[in-house]
Amino acid sequence: MAKIGFIGASGLMGHGMAKNLLAKGHALELTVHRNRERVADLQAAGATEAKSAAELAKTSEIVFLCVTGSPQVEAAVLGDNGLLAGASKGLLIVDCSTSEPDSTARLRERCAAAGVSFVDAPLSRTGWATAGSSCRRSSKRRNSSAA
Repeated sequence: MAKIGFIGASGLMGHGMAKNLLAKGHALELTVHRNRERVADLQAAGATEAKSAAELAKTSEIVFLCVTGSPQVEAAVLGDNGLLAGASKGLLIVDCSTSEPDSTARLRERCAAAGVSFVDAPLSRTGWATAGSSCRRSSKRRNSSAA
């Protein structure tokens, strides 16, 4: 199985994803930001801790990011101790955050230049994905429920 790293496992969505990866038998290494209590169960289940995103990149084949948004993703990838600082060619970064499309495009280019793949895989729709869409129910459905 692939060596998997995770940034953002202390958050609600990231925690569930990390827990499922462990439950399926994957070895998991995480960075721990502030809330150590939120990952205690993951560590008890076998997750190990990396001291920085750069260290995580050195030991992982795939790294999942599940953080608040673009500023946090950029810091995790491009920071002094970010993923690119420790990445080897072939690393796959999967960004599950809700990020700005322009930021994602810039990160993808920077990663590609380093031989790293960057995949945008948000858990909720980004602004461009919902532009022009409508959440209204059709009048046919609305009328049929009134009958």
